[in-house]
Amino acid sequence: MSLSTTSPSSGEASQPSPQPEPFIIPPSATHTHTIILLHGRGSNGPKVGAEFLASTSSTGRTLAQTFPGVKFVFPTATKRRAVQFKRMRINQWFDMYGDDQWGYREYLAVDGLQDTTALIHRLVEVEVETGIPRGRIILGGLSQGCAASLYAMVCGELVGGYIGMSGWLPFAEQLEGILDGDTGEDDIFAPSSDAVGEDNGQANGESASDEETLLMEAVGFLRENISLAKIGFGDWSPVQRIPVFLGHGALDEKVPCGLGEQASYALQALGFQVTWRRYEQLGHWYAVPDEIDDIITFLAGIGVESTS
Repeated sequence: MSLSTTSPSSGEASQPSPQPEPFIIPPSATHTHTIILLHGRGSNGPKVGAEFLASTSSTGRTLAQTFPGVKFVFPTATKRRAVQFKRMRINQWFDMYGDDQWGYREYLAVDGLQDTTALIHRLVEVEVETGIPRGRIILGGLSQGCAASLYAMVCGELVGGYIGMSGWLPFAEQLEGILDGDTGEDDIFAPSSDAVGEDNGQANGESASDEETLLMEAVGFLRENISLAKIGFGDWSPVQRIPVFLGHGALDEKVPCGLGEQASYALQALGFQVTWRRYEQLGHWYAVPDEIDDIITFLAGIGVESTS
């Protein structure tokens, strides 16, 4: 099945390249779950997929050995012109100004986020069509792949779990402004034990609460940003039940750990149940074996069948 979203036109020189086919590792046992993982900027699916699946836990086993029923899908980003590199084409899920000026000219990301969200939706639908329920599809990514897939999930991509490594949430500052506008709190993204975004009866015909209205304004901003139609709280609230794992290195020299922590707080403010892990001696990557151990624990905790 071709996943290409582009076609020749008079403006072809400014368009992203055709969508490469994903790198796929089939399960070694009966197919029960699928993990779709997006690589970082400038990389590709086969490279990151091979290295990720070669990484071992503290027991010496890989993810594929631990979860034999899992199909792993590693898509490759199209080549897009990068403003940071004088418009040279590189594999990237969306364009961005640079690693050291977060939030500056963030509008550059919009077209790529729109295309990548559509790609993720198609990849999920391919798995559903093969008989894998949405609740058994796990989405995730590394670095910019984490950012792009997080954005798609928050916009309403219903899956069974999420794994993010060394990433961030695009437009988090704007989300903070929307959510903070009516609360009067100093920091809406501060961790809280309060429940956020529970369904307060709107599905039964009752009007939305102020809290639900703020949440849908925030989600609506993200959706409108990439030309998706607005949806009601009842349509989006199942997404909040997606369990999320986020890991980040304290010494990350490319994506500051604070951005990962901000994403964690943002997701908590939106109602997600987030597992956040900070790895003190880690730079811009994932920790082996510690983070692999934590990912295995997370996946087993959401029902992915593992070997004993």
